[in-house]
Amino acid sequence: MPDIATTDELRRRIAQAQAGVAALARREPENSWLTSIQRQLDYVDGAARDGAKRLDRADELNFGLLASHYVDDIDPALATELHTISDAARRLFGG
Repeated sequence: MPDIATTDELRRRIAQAQAGVAALARREPENSWLTSIQRQLDYVDGAARDGAKRLDRADELNFGLLASHYVDDIDPALATELHTISDAARRLFGG
C-alpha cells in the first residue's frame, strides 16, 4: 500500500488494521500485547479524529515494535501495515 499522507488516510488504514488485530486477538485472547496494539491504534485514531497537531504520548507508542514481535510471524502483511501506520503517525504528528 502507498504511504499515508493525510490524517483521513491514517484513520482509514487504522480502521483496517484494527480489524486484523481484533481477529488475531480473538484467536489469542490471552495475548496482552495485541490488546496494547489495539489501545495504541485507538489513541492515534482519536488524535487524528480530534485534529491534534502533536501526540502527547508519542514517546509511549511502540505498536510498530510490538508488531515485529507478536504479529509478523502470524500475519506479515498486517505487521507491515502497522509499521506503515506507526511511521505515518510520527510523521503526521511531528513525533
